[in-house]
Amino acid sequence: MKKYMTAKDRLEEAETLMAALAIVRSAGLELDGKLPVLPPEFVRYLSAPDSFLLVVPSTAAYQDDRPRAANAMRIARCDAVIVRISRPSIGPKKVVIDIGIDGLVPVWHNEYRPCSLDGVLHFVPDHDPGGPIFRLTQKGLISSVDFDVL
Repeated sequence: MKKYMTAKDRLEEAETLMAALAIVRSAGLELDGKLPVLPPEFVRYLSAPDSFLLVVPSTAAYQDDRPRAANAMRIARCDAVIVRISRPSIGPKKVVIDIGIDGLVPVWHNEYRPCSLDGVLHFVPDHDPGGPIFRLTQKGLISSVDFDVL
């Protein structure tokens, strides 16, 4: 993390947190309001223990959150969704999701975008049309291997 946060950094952090909370709300996840399972270094992570999921708002100020998220996944024994805001030089901003599936070695799926199919939140690959699609429910992430996609 940067030593000194600028107004631009704080705006980016706020936008990313709003996108992460929108994902939590649209999937109907219950965030943990009790004593945290994770150490204080993960204070900005949103934990949905009933869904076995961490939602990680990530900005450029935090560099690469994947190793830290993998450590939090190991501690909490759950999957992770890293939420970023992509700022292309041309066109509007968009939400980009990286998905980490818990295991002895976490498996990462990069550059997904959220979309709603039949009122259920899905994550579809942005650049790899052959990649799995994920459904986010109150019970957690479900891969397209486990459900009929369309």
